Amino acid sequence: MGGIAWRSVSPDAEFVPKVAMADLSVGGTGSGRRAGFAFVGREPELRSLVNGLLEGPAVVFVEGEAGLGKSRLLREAAARLEGQGLAVLRGWCHPLREPLPFGPVVDALRDAHALFGPGARFSPATAHLAPHIPELAERFPAPGPEIGAQPRQQQLMRAVHDLLGSLGPVVLMVEDLHWADEATRDLLLLLARNPPQQLRMALTYRREDLPGARNVLGSPYRRPVGVGGTEIALTPLAEKQVRELAASAIGPAAAARLGRELFERSGGLPLAAEEDLLVLADQAALGGGKGSALKDAAVPRALQEAVNSRVAVLDPGAVAVVQAAAVLAVPASEEQLALLTGLEEEQAEQALTAALVADVLVERGPGRYGFRHVLARRAVYERIVGPRRRRLHVRAIEALSGQDTLALVQIAHHARQLGDITAWLPRALAAADHAVAVGDDGVAAELLQQLLAEPALPPEDRARTALTLSNVAFWSADSVASTALLSRIIADPALPTPVRGEIRLNLARTLMNTSTDRVRQMEELERAITELESRPGLAAGAMAALSMGHRADTTLVQDREMMDRAVRIVARSDDPLAHATVLALRITLLAVSGDRQAWDLAADLPRESPDRDVLRQVARALHNLADAAFVFGQDDRARAPLHEARELTRSTGYKLFAHGCDVIRLRLDFGAGRWEGLDERFESMIPETSDGSGFQTETVMVRAMLNVARGRWARAREDLAPFDTGDESHTYWQLGQQGVPVLARIDLLEDEPRRAWQRLQGPLAVRRHKGGWGWATELVPTAVQAALACGLSEEAARLTDEAAAGIEGQDSPGAEAEILWCRGLLAARSDPGAAFDLLEQARIRYEAIGRAYTAALLSEQAGRLQLTDNPGRGARRLQQALDVFTRLDATADAARCRQALRAGGQLRPEPRGRRTYGADLSPRERQVATLLATGAGNQEIARTLGLSPRTVEHHVANALKKLGVTRARVGEAIRAGGDPGL
Repeated sequence: MGGIAWRSVSPDAEFVPKVAMADLSVGGTGSGRRAGFAFVGREPELRSLVNGLLEGPAVVFVEGEAGLGKSRLLREAAARLEGQGLAVLRGWCHPLREPLPFGPVVDALRDAHALFGPGARFSPATAHLAPHIPELAERFPAPGPEIGAQPRQQQLMRAVHDLLGSLGPVVLMVEDLHWADEATRDLLLLLARNPPQQLRMALTYRREDLPGARNVLGSPYRRPVGVGGTEIALTPLAEKQVRELAASAIGPAAAARLGRELFERSGGLPLAAEEDLLVLADQAALGGGKGSALKDAAVPRALQEAVNSRVAVLDPGAVAVVQAAAVLAVPASEEQLALLTGLEEEQAEQALTAALVADVLVERGPGRYGFRHVLARRAVYERIVGPRRRRLHVRAIEALSGQDTLALVQIAHHARQLGDITAWLPRALAAADHAVAVGDDGVAAELLQQLLAEPALPPEDRARTALTLSNVAFWSADSVASTALLSRIIADPALPTPVRGEIRLNLARTLMNTSTDRVRQMEELERAITELESRPGLAAGAMAALSMGHRADTTLVQDREMMDRAVRIVARSDDPLAHATVLALRITLLAVSGDRQAWDLAADLPRESPDRDVLRQVARALHNLADAAFVFGQDDRARAPLHEARELTRSTGYKLFAHGCDVIRLRLDFGAGRWEGLDERFESMIPETSDGSGFQTETVMVRAMLNVARGRWARAREDLAPFDTGDESHTYWQLGQQGVPVLARIDLLEDEPRRAWQRLQGPLAVRRHKGGWGWATELVPTAVQAALACGLSEEAARLTDEAAAGIEGQDSPGAEAEILWCRGLLAARSDPGAAFDLLEQARIRYEAIGRAYTAALLSEQAGRLQLTDNPGRGARRLQQALDVFTRLDATADAARCRQALRAGGQLRPEPRGRRTYGADLSPRERQVATLLATGAGNQEIARTLGLSPRTVEHHVANALKKLGVTRARVGEAIRAGGDPGL
């Protein structure tokens, strides 16, 4: 419910480096710290490169700017090609090269001596390579007289051609052709135009750094007839791919939190992202927490050099334009750049054109120019000398101040960069006020945090700014930094008591969305009530927040008593926002309690209010109403308030509860069996809120449920780690009621019923105390299954009766279906026929609610009951469940059904003439590989898929052989598309 915080959603929320520093190695000619990063985002290019080099002769060109991963791509391709029996030779061009003829190619050939067997024969031409390849000098013949009369370069070129031809099938990879000398280009052009029959070449370059006419090989080139190959142009990684890269180094939770910032800083350049990830991993290894210093991390040296080497060759006018763009920090118009540089219109146009041609600047929109990514801008900015940088900031303020629409945030930024606090403070205050007015909470929060960190801020402005920040934080989706700052500010004794009370109230309500410390939240609310004695509207809001039904240490009756008191107090206030706040929280409490009055009160919500914050409270109430409806099993009824809440969150910019609406829709879709695209939705939704927030916890909980269905039990346990504490006192009870039963279900699947029964005691105790039996979270049927598996039939019966009594008079279709489910389980041993009928009734109820997945689970249980006494009826129900699980790709669930049907002799035969898969993974091998990638062992895979350990060993061996990897790298092979079926 309602964005309530609990605990962090994954064990690596305080991340630890997933890659040991010694294992990280840099691609290309680097020092060797990056090999541990996953290879992501280049699957199509890798396939194209490998396929283009499988048959000779072939020439493949790979283009891409510095840091895009050309070297890593070639390294991955080399591993694949060597795995298929091809020899791979590699050479590199360098900006500072020694006068060695055809240096990169000769360097590569020096490593080829081991490829020649004792009987290898060399042409007379190769003799001229003896001084350059001493490893083979003794085996080369003496030069013939007809060769000696030729020019030296021509002799050497023919020698290289003949030596490569004598190697047989071989791949020659030469990197960084933009640094190649003329002789090397001539040699590679010769080899490309007239290659030895078995030679394959892969050549990389940066187009923007090619000399002269920008021909890669010095002259125009077209592949001759019979020469294969392709052209590959690398582009930056997408945000999702940067997150995947990050997950390989710092873990999925930290990657989800930091992925967007990593992407924005790097612009999708793998080199830049990896450098930042090394910084984060180093921080974690030193106990540096959550990577807060990423914002201040240095520009990677290689990127710094690449950018500034291009700037260095520009004329002074173009350099001035580039520096002006770096100071402005946002895409700028040609006119703005001219104003900062002082260039005339024509001069500015020529300078800007030169910067664009050199690929230092890019067009970021119609008539707007800037850098490709943040780090490229910083690389230039940090090289601008102080006096010039200061002058450019002054000119930026002048230029921006002369615009029709004042860019207040930008002006404040430039004033701050000048170090003029007196000039910056009023501009920053104005910019923050404007950001609040237009609803840009992110910009407002950043400015307000900067202001509050400034000791020179006057006391009256500090109080006003802190109060504004507390309001912004309350509505924000990610306000961790703000809450830390506000926690320090409320300790200031100079704050007026009512102001401190209001800040404390907003802080407490913000903590309810972001913090894991429930006790502190309650304490802050209680203190706020005392401090707000003179402001009844706010005091009533604090009291309502205390009694909205989320606490485990009070009963619902006690919550309603306190809520009634809040209603009486708010009646003394004429503040519409206070009334809307209390009404929203009262509706929430009634909905949690299963009281129909919640729906009546929803009609009184002030939907026509002109106040944005009032409308946000309306959205909050409707969201919570829809959430409660879902948990009570009223899925159809949940949709109308959910739709209305979603529209209101969009129109009012209420991002936190917009995400909450997405979570409810996610849960509805999971229950209904609409699973297509769920993984992508998890990827996009999890980073949208703070770590530990209730909405993030609920999202991860659904992911865990999906992983359970697909046999990824280890991953599900990771996601559910916050619920694996055995302590219910610290949490908002609804989250534990939903998460712990999923963990207990894994216990049951792993044949650990006593562990399941034990872990369910905490949530059951909370439910008995709270009185919320109408919540249909599968707690009761899971507990009954665990109790029966432990031989505790009397406890199971008592629990069922207790739950049935608890929902009397409530409208809870989900809980009613759960009671039928439990009674069916209880009757299974004594009266299988009656048990079947009860489970069938429960299944029909779930189908009516719209829970296709749970209905399929009940079909499975009902079918198992009848396999012995009525095999036909039992098989029909199991097949019905199997069909649903197969459609959903619920691997583990489907495997259980097949195993039961097989054991009962009822499994439909496979079509005759089984397909052979050759080098591709079979469907079963694909399932095994997917489970291996989650860290599952052979025994766990056997349990999940219903196979014998020996069969699993066979499938594991085949999958590893076909993928060409070890168990530790299966996940990477799957991501890289090592098997076309994956």
